[in-house]
Parts: sequence; structure tokens; C-alpha cells
Amino acid sequence: MRTDFEEDFLIFVLAELKKLNVDPPSRDLTACALLLFKLERRCPIVVPRQTALATSFSVPADLQHGFDGLCSAIHQGDPLSPYLSRSTFSVDKADGLLDDWGILHFHLGTERLPNGLIKGTKIVAFGLVRPNCVYFLDTYPHGPGHPDAWVREHLIHTIEVNWPSLLPTSINTVTPDALTPEQRINCRKKSVNVTVTKLSGEVIFPPGGGVMCNGTAMSDFTQLQRVYSQLDWARRMCESNEQPIRDALGFGDQDLRVHIGFVDRQMHLYEASTGIRIEFGGLN
Repeated sequence: MRTDFEEDFLIFVLAELKKLNVDPPSRDLTACALLLFKLERRCPIVVPRQTALATSFSVPADLQHGFDGLCSAIHQGDPLSPYLSRSTFSVDKADGLLDDWGILHFHLGTERLPNGLIKGTKIVAFGLVRPNCVYFLDTYPHGPGHPDAWVREHLIHTIEVNWPSLLPTSINTVTPDALTPEQRINCRKKSVNVTVTKLSGEVIFPPGGGVMCNGTAMSDFTQLQRVYSQLDWARRMCESNEQPIRDALGFGDQDLRVHIGFVDRQMHLYEASTGIRIEFGGLN
């Protein structure tokens, strides 16, 4: 039996990057997979979602039409990339607000530019994207003159007031990090994870998962380790069940090649020449 699940996974990752019109930095599996996971967090997978507004959420009157268009795109499952950060697909750039607190910002323009983006707006909407819903927290200016836009703890407090279950469990064994906006910005630049204090006084770790010392988002690294674990499991199952697989497929002593495939982003095993799936249970 022959398997090369890492190569199968790399082919999948490269194909997904191509769909995003992103050139891979190399053929290194770890680098390419981490890039894909980062981009998928920065540009959510296209599915219909509901929207929910914090009780204090409001949109300036001149941007209401743009916000309505954004919500319509969310409800219909249209791509959200036109409304997102102008550097969403910049391979070498990170989104500190997203990596740290799990929050994205959306532009509220109405004009579609030649590059496909919605015309950027000074005031943007901040929200949490989940598989079934986008939770809008607030709107306020960003960009030059507004360096604290990305570190306002008010955003975390808004989640606490409206949807407390979306925040991590509080911890009681650490001293709260009382930081100025400038200090929090500096910590993000240096890939230093710091806590956030809720209105209740409880302390939580970064809701977005935080980052490793090399700047890699912890959530992306965890996802990659989970995939590698699945590949190892699949390899062990194939090796320990080779004869039953051959018997079930009627392969005898023929060359047997098993691959990893993906349908609706779910991993499965299949025999190369026939395409027949091989089911063990436990692979997802």
C-alpha cells in the first residue's frame, strides 16, 4: 500500500490558495497551510449567515445604505472580501485585532471599485464572525489619526454585555494586564499576548487565541496540528488494516494507493484507481 497524505493535503492547500488568487510562498506544507488558515480567518468562508447587533450599535446616517448592503451580502452568503481590510490578502501582513481579539472590521461604502472592493470608509463596523452569524459590536473611525481603533477594550466589553458566551472562560490565577492603548499596540507589534479585563473585573486570555513568538496566530497553529494528527491517524489505520482493505476492494496483490480527499472541506480516504471511499470512522 502506498500513501502520501502530506502531498495530498498540500495539493488541496495550493488549490484553495489559487481560488483566493494568492501565490504560495513555497511548496512547504506548513508554511502554505498556515497561510491558508490565516486568510480563511481574515476572509470568512462564503456561507449565508444571520446578523446580530449590539444594543448600543449604531451606524451614521450617511453609511446606513452601505451597512444594509453589507448585511444583505451576509444574509445571502455573498463573498465578504469586498468589505474587508484592504490588506486582507497581503501574504506578509497580519491582522492584530483579529489574531488577538477575533474581531474583523468592515467598510461601509456603496461604490464598487475596479479591483472589486467596496470603496473604503473612514468609519468602519467591527464584528465577530461565527459560522452562522456575524455579531456587530460598534462603528467608529480607523486609519491615520486613530491609532487606538484596534485596541479599544470597549469592543470586548460590548461582547460581554451582549453575548457573554462568545468570550473565553475567565481565569483567576493571573494578575490583570492594565495597559494603555499605546502599550497594548506595542505588545501586539512584539507578539506578546496580554489579558483583557471584563467590566465584571474578571480576566480573560485573548479571545482570538493570541499569537506565538514568531507572530503565527495560535488558532492557525492549533488547526494545523489537528490536521497533522488526522493524517497520522489515517496512515496508522491504513497500515493496520491493509489486508481487510485489499479484501474489501478485491485488490489481491495489486498496487494499492490510498489518498486523502476533501468534500465540503471534510477529509476522507479513497482508493486512487476506483475512487472508492474507505471508511474507518473517526476521521473528520
